[in-house]
Amino acid sequence: KKKQTYDEFMKDAGQMQAGWKRTGEIAAKGPLAKRWAITRRSAEIWGYFASFYLKEKRMESKYAKGKWTAEKYSEERSKLGAEVTQNLLKLGPTFIKVGQLFSTRIDIVPKEYIDELKNLQDKVPPFSSDIAVQIIEEELGKPIDELFDTFNRTSLAAASLGQVHVATKGDKTFAIKVQRQYLRELFDVDLGQLRQLAVFADALDLQSEGGLLDRNTQRDWVSVYEESKRLLYEEIDYLNEIENCVRFRENFDTPKFSHIRVPLAYPEYTTEKVLAMEYCPGIKITDKDKLIEAGIDPVGIATKSAEAFLEQLCRHGFFHSDPHPGNVACEKGPRGEDRIIFYDFGMMDTFGPTERKGLVDFFFAIYYDADVKAACDALERLGMLRLGGDVDRVAVERVGQDFIDRFQETLQVGGKWDDQLDPDERKKQIRQRRKQLGEEFLSLNADSPFVFPPTWTFVFRAFFSLDGIGKTLDPKYDLTRITLPYLKELLDLKDGNAFKTTLLRIGKRVGLRPVDINQFVTQPRRTAKIEDIAVRLEKGDFKLRVRTLEVERMMERNKLIQKNTFMAVLSCLFLNSGLALTTLAKDTIFGSVPATRAVFGAAILFGLQVPRGIRKLKKLDAYNERYGIKT
Repeated sequence: KKKQTYDEFMKDAGQMQAGWKRTGEIAAKGPLAKRWAITRRSAEIWGYFASFYLKEKRMESKYAKGKWTAEKYSEERSKLGAEVTQNLLKLGPTFIKVGQLFSTRIDIVPKEYIDELKNLQDKVPPFSSDIAVQIIEEELGKPIDELFDTFNRTSLAAASLGQVHVATKGDKTFAIKVQRQYLRELFDVDLGQLRQLAVFADALDLQSEGGLLDRNTQRDWVSVYEESKRLLYEEIDYLNEIENCVRFRENFDTPKFSHIRVPLAYPEYTTEKVLAMEYCPGIKITDKDKLIEAGIDPVGIATKSAEAFLEQLCRHGFFHSDPHPGNVACEKGPRGEDRIIFYDFGMMDTFGPTERKGLVDFFFAIYYDADVKAACDALERLGMLRLGGDVDRVAVERVGQDFIDRFQETLQVGGKWDDQLDPDERKKQIRQRRKQLGEEFLSLNADSPFVFPPTWTFVFRAFFSLDGIGKTLDPKYDLTRITLPYLKELLDLKDGNAFKTTLLRIGKRVGLRPVDINQFVTQPRRTAKIEDIAVRLEKGDFKLRVRTLEVERMMERNKLIQKNTFMAVLSCLFLNSGLALTTLAKDTIFGSVPATRAVFGAAILFGLQVPRGIRKLKKLDAYNERYGIKT
């Protein structure tokens, strides 16, 4: 059977949306009905994802074994991407949001899947205009003809949680956003399934090389789920969204950011399920051809969008969590300037003063000062580096210094970042780095000093979305290099004001900072304290605690060897016991068939643990060897 295209599939949108509505209606009938809806939904969701997983593994296997060419593999992946996209549409609003998130993750999602998932950004099927009118009239308490002079029953755009209609009243043109029916009930059902996935991920302790799944990073997927859940429920409250819109517009109401346009909001036409905003048409930000045709510079837009997000994050502490291409557009301003239009302010999040200060300090530490201690202190304030005696800060700083050195070298000579290198060259660099810092990497992996705070979930999401937009507009786009000149404008945030920061930086170079003067004055006292400690050490008043990584590795390896030996001894013991029972005690109850079978079964069970343990031992040795440690 020929697979449907996305547009062909969209023709059956009515039947598909009826399924979403039916699930919400069932869940709204009471606790028992809700449990039944969850059971039905569980089977549907896990069925789709199990099917995807098996198909993906089958394709990977065929390609790895050489049965498929790269072209065939890419073609089949595109087909599977289309199927996944259609399945997410069938599952409804919650999973459309998940698809939108992954459609921007060019770092972890194959291109073939992203090309299909992009359809979810602004090509979600609309619901009936009659239902839209009914919701507006119920929410605003008047017939549609009394509310507006004209109301276009054909939706302008449809999204995962609602759709937009254009209406007019006098000289004003509105974009009226109407929420889909039974969204809250559908969220109640679906978010339970996502929580199960989060619990499952925590139980498995998913790990990989690099990124958020690295062994040196502690993760709490349930907390990430809770953060996502909070923002999703806030997003379906349009009264909250209108407040966000007003705040966002006020933040950018400065001459410096006159190129940022935010629609006006109209509270008199807004309720929890209906939102009225100024109609601001524009060109989709990733439609490069249309931007050029309109005389808009794509490279300039890419830079301006990055600077706008850094401003939100570092200065405002209030940022757009969902800046995917469907929520950002461009236009020519009244004076011919290129402008960026932001839409959809339902999913916004805040960044507190401590986090903002920590982020600015971290940027300055790695960009300007190349100071690994200051960078680690900033990460501690951000909650991304654990405190405590079990964290090897020396190892963290040594690895951090290596990162900063490579970062500065790449930044200054205009070289390639690690993710831009040829795969073979990248592997060579990783091997060389492991050889130089093997002990430190093993210490980090053992301690897991880094933490992935749930607050950062949507910060990273927004960064990835903007990075995807930027690379679409400009092949040479580099968010890291764009950040460097922008930091000069954040001097006032580092120490309270730009003048103080400048004085402190000059003082650091000449050794006249307050901390330097304090050290000079208190030096005699510190020397006396060190002498006192040395004397007490000689007397045996102190006990030193020394951590020996070699001993820790040896103990871990010996533990596996001892366990394997114990399992082998137990297996031999039960095997001998079984043989003894079958020969010497065959005429007694101990030599009966059930008893001997049980003993031989135990021998087999313990015996099977031996090769499993040997495999673990080899895996441990291979892991240590990757970091240049011979065992």
